[in-house]
Amino acid sequence: MSRLIRADWHIHTHLSDCGTPEATPEAIIRVAKEAGLEAIGLTDHVILREHRRRPAMVRAQVEKETNGLRVYVGCEADMQSPTRATIDEEFAAGLDYVIMSASHLYVSGVERPRDLSPRSMAALILELTTGAIESGLADIVAHPFGVPESPFTFDEIVSEVDEEALLRRGEEAARAGVAFECNPRYLRRSPGAAGWLFSCLLETGVKLAVSSDAHHPQNVGCQGPQYATEAELREAGIVEDCLWRIEDRKGAARGRAR
Repeated sequence: MSRLIRADWHIHTHLSDCGTPEATPEAIIRVAKEAGLEAIGLTDHVILREHRRRPAMVRAQVEKETNGLRVYVGCEADMQSPTRATIDEEFAAGLDYVIMSASHLYVSGVERPRDLSPRSMAALILELTTGAIESGLADIVAHPFGVPESPFTFDEIVSEVDEEALLRRGEEAARAGVAFECNPRYLRRSPGAAGWLFSCLLETGVKLAVSSDAHHPQNVGCQGPQYATEAELREAGIVEDCLWRIEDRKGAARGRAR
């Protein structure tokens, strides 16, 4: 049986506000090599305009390939409304690929109701996900229904997701060549909710991008007890054929491999 986690597409360096001081590109690359990964993506947050310098700063510090490890530079952008993202086509054109969050509901600039409940959060995330898919900017939708700083749990939010609407989003994403992130951390922490979510998405034929969303080098490659194992991923139906690869890009990032 071949290895399932051979790439990690969502890694933050120390340039992101959430990244730890230890998360230098050099340290991340070292850990990725030790973990036997074939490819990684460095994807710092780009929310404010001054954040747009981050990918260029990272690119200046890394080689596109080192001892068999391919290193890509993208970003994690945000949908602030169903029609407005924190990046544009011109900026995206300079990246290898784009991860787009549709669930950073507590980040400044995101349009949302004054009073959020699990049901309204689930509905809003579906709207923002549609925006991400239709934007032409996104290659991967980040941590679906995972809302940082939310007073509600992932399980509570997922329990309010309209299944038919979710399946439609999956089908739309599959047609557009947009993947959904699969973070094994959610499967370990909430196996029922995450298992249902990923199972629904897999029904639509959409690709899943297994990623750590690491903020510290030690977690690169989904390493640590907070992440589900490869065996647990396989039990949830996540196998090689459903994984997103950099060659699958069809959004604004298509053809930008260095």
